[in-house]
Amino acid sequence: MKVGKAFFAGIVGGAAMTLILAAARAAGASADMAQVLGTLPGNAPSSLSWFVGFLVTILISGLIGIAYGAVFETITRSAGVAAGLKVSLVHLVLAGIFVGLVGVMHPLVPELVAAPGFFMSRYGGLGILSFVAAHLAFGAIVGGLYGTVMTEEEIPLK
Repeated sequence: MKVGKAFFAGIVGGAAMTLILAAARAAGASADMAQVLGTLPGNAPSSLSWFVGFLVTILISGLIGIAYGAVFETITRSAGVAAGLKVSLVHLVLAGIFVGLVGVMHPLVPELVAAPGFFMSRYGGLGILSFVAAHLAFGAIVGGLYGTVMTEEEIPLK
């Protein structure tokens, strides 16, 4: 498995997700997952907490990129945009459930931070749309950047 390439692809995908959510915020949705993650330890919303949340997003995205790489190598036996989109459907469902549970775990909800709801549903239709678009973009980017899967001859001996 190409761990470094998968991690990098995840970072690029995570940055794209952040841009999509920023566009949704500019269009009127309150979809700010970086701020939600940055305030999870109890920090008040601020530029610093947003930046910390962004760094957490990028790190998690890199790790999820590695998971995508493992799926490409062992399950789909192919990568590319189409394979990435297919894998992103599972990622989308799992992330949608996790995001819905954030409100229960977050110490500042509802006083300082709005709970996103499942699939960011508390941010309205634009929140849901941006959540889905961000995850599909992530899958397409990671699949496209990962490249071809390793052949049997390339797999190192154990």
